[in-house]
Amino acid sequence: MQDPAQAESTQGEPLRVQLDVFDGPLDLLLSLIKEQQLDIATVPLARVAEQYLDYVRMMEALDVEVAAEYLVIAATLVFLKSKALLPPIPQEFIDETEETPEQVEERLRRRLIAYSKYRELGQQLKVRQDEASGFYFRESGDPTSELQQRYRIDPEKLKRAFLAMLQQARPEKREIVRETFSLIATMDYVSRQIKERGEVMFSALCHEMGMTREAIIVTFLAVLELVRRHRISFDQPDLDADIRIFPNPPAPAEG
Repeated sequence: MQDPAQAESTQGEPLRVQLDVFDGPLDLLLSLIKEQQLDIATVPLARVAEQYLDYVRMMEALDVEVAAEYLVIAATLVFLKSKALLPPIPQEFIDETEETPEQVEERLRRRLIAYSKYRELGQQLKVRQDEASGFYFRESGDPTSELQQRYRIDPEKLKRAFLAMLQQARPEKREIVRETFSLIATMDYVSRQIKERGEVMFSALCHEMGMTREAIIVTFLAVLELVRRHRISFDQPDLDADIRIFPNPPAPAEG
């Protein structure tokens, strides 16, 4: 069990506060006793009063609403601690109608022991519930029988079975789908670009088509086909220079 409240601050880092959640004041008190490895049946409860109050103060500092039952136990512990520190009251001043510190402590101890037993039983039930979740039931296969077969689910065995099936699986046929380019559509695109811009460079067309290997080849074929059909002309000043593409000059009028 961690400290009821834990706070630390380092340079450049914000304050961090950790506050455990307990199922009521008896749970907190029992956790403090077990944390110090004390015997619940013999430990003076005033011994853990300071740690209990530290937890309550931390809840108040964080503006957490402190339940009244926490304060009742806190007041009882403070009472027991004060009686342990003060000298005993002379017999003539003792009020016989009031509980003695020993009676108050014994009453709180009985509650604490009873709660401890309930908590242990709850933990045992939780363990059994977790174990039961690892089983499932299946019909026996006989339609006339109401018996069910109980099977345990072992995650490790399931994993090994799954990996074994993967190793026996047939290899999948995978197809790489490439982007397709239409020669006719590319010819139409090149024609429109030349008509709109007057002229265009071959490298610019390839970039606009995506600059992939397929795009460059199809664009080049489209240009060649348009040249063959006398719909465009081209010019390449040098062997390695870019290709300038422009419309065919209008045919001369017949005289």
